[in-house]
Amino acid sequence: MDKKKKRFFTNHSKSSAALVSLGIHAVLIVVALSFVAVTVINKPEQTFDAVKVKRPKMALKKLQVPVKIKKKKVQQPKLRKRIVSTPKNKSMDIRMPEISGIKGGMGYMDGGGGLGGIGFSLDLNLFGKNKGTGNELEGTFFDLKMKPDGSPAKMDKNYYNDVLKEFCNSWNIRRFENDYFKAPKKRFATTFMLPFMDANEAPKAFAVEDVVQPKQWVAYYNGKIAAPESGEYRFWGIADDVLMVRIKGDLVIDANYQKGKISDWKSDDERNRKLKASQKEKELVIGDWFHLTKGRPTDMEVLLGERPGGRFYCTLLIEQDGVDYPRGADGLPILPIFKTQQVPGKLMEKMQIEPGTCTTEGPSYGVLN
Repeated sequence: MDKKKKRFFTNHSKSSAALVSLGIHAVLIVVALSFVAVTVINKPEQTFDAVKVKRPKMALKKLQVPVKIKKKKVQQPKLRKRIVSTPKNKSMDIRMPEISGIKGGMGYMDGGGGLGGIGFSLDLNLFGKNKGTGNELEGTFFDLKMKPDGSPAKMDKNYYNDVLKEFCNSWNIRRFENDYFKAPKKRFATTFMLPFMDANEAPKAFAVEDVVQPKQWVAYYNGKIAAPESGEYRFWGIADDVLMVRIKGDLVIDANYQKGKISDWKSDDERNRKLKASQKEKELVIGDWFHLTKGRPTDMEVLLGERPGGRFYCTLLIEQDGVDYPRGADGLPILPIFKTQQVPGKLMEKMQIEPGTCTTEGPSYGVLN
């Protein structure tokens, strides 16, 4: 080998050794750096325990806040609900309507000019008010087609008259209470002036229109009346179908549409059933005279009823002996309606009284007047 080649291999060997040495040192440096990094990362965090320092407590002053003492509310006594029994018939759902208007003491006002006694009420039903004050006749409604439990009772338009005949032998209300359905609601009447109307108005007034068909029903009223003057009095009246009145236990008028079908009572006035109080109504029945003493409470009973259904109306007037009344058509005296209180104006409108037949003016026969 010549000198040039020997020098080449010598120099090349030195270079290779240098490179190998440099690579080894590089690897060692990387390993060293990795160890340092791992050591730094895994170095545990240093924790320091805080030294507890006792701090002085500050004395706090209590604030004096004035306190208002609330007055205890006086609890009003709770009104007890009156539970009214209803017939057992499941289909019978008697709904008691809420009392309308404002109830008051003696008398009522219609809000339109009519005023009677003390206090006021807006209940203007022709069959009577929701509440009594002692100056009315208390009314009870019976359906003669049903028993007290709501089951059907033996009844038709012919048997209806037979039942009323039996009742008129004693006028004992228990006859109806024991055998027939009674409406829970009562009405308190101050007059008996009902114009032509659907016979269903009676069940509706006593809140049983959903369960009572408007036929073969009766409404029985009783109470005390008193005359403003002592004297002889009598009723004039007519109804479709039933109107009968007793004073002090005596039947003084039978003004039923069907003459002689219920009682044997007869009028002794030659004008009986010859004069009309309305072009629509039948001729008036003229009752017997009876005596009333001024201010003395006297028993009065009234029976209203509807036999076949359809329409119903009732007129009850009163005459005082010795009074000269104005005359209307056919010589009919224009008599005052019977009433126990002054009639509110809006109730007069419902009566639909024909001019020249009767009047709402005249004395009242309530015991508290």
